[in-house]
Amino acid sequence: MSESIQETQQQIIEDFALFDDWMDRYRYLIDLGRSLPPYPDALRTDDWRVKGCINRAWLHGEARDGRIHYQASSESEIVAGLIALLLKVYSGRTAQEIVDTPPDFLDRIGVWENITSNRVNGLNGMIALIRNVARAELKAA
Repeated sequence: MSESIQETQQQIIEDFALFDDWMDRYRYLIDLGRSLPPYPDALRTDDWRVKGCINRAWLHGEARDGRIHYQASSESEIVAGLIALLLKVYSGRTAQEIVDTPPDFLDRIGVWENITSNRVNGLNGMIALIRNVARAELKAA
C-alpha cells in the first residue's frame, strides 16, 4: 500500500466533507457498499458473522504475506457501505497497524450520531472482528 493508514482515514474525511447533508452521505455509503467484491458463500458462516448486527453481515480476515486482508458482505446497503469504509482503512495492513489505529475517522465524519443504535452495535461488532483477527495474528507471530 502506498498510502498510510492515517492518509486513508484523512481521505475518507475529505470525501465526506464534500457532502452537505446526511442524505447525500447515505447515498455515498450505499454506492461504496455496492462496490464491495462478491463475498464467498463458503464464508457465510457463524464464525464470520458480525455480532450485534440486526441485518446479516459477514467479515472474514486472513493473513497473507505479513498483511491481513479482509472481505465482507451485508444484506443492508448502509451496513455494506460502512464495511467498505472499514475495509478501505484496514484491509491490506499489518496486524500491528490495525491494532494501533482506532477508527477515529468515524467520529470525524459523524457516523456515530447519524446511524441507528442497531447499526452502532453492528459497526462495533465489525470493528471488534477486524481487531480480533489482527490480535490473533500478532499472538501467532
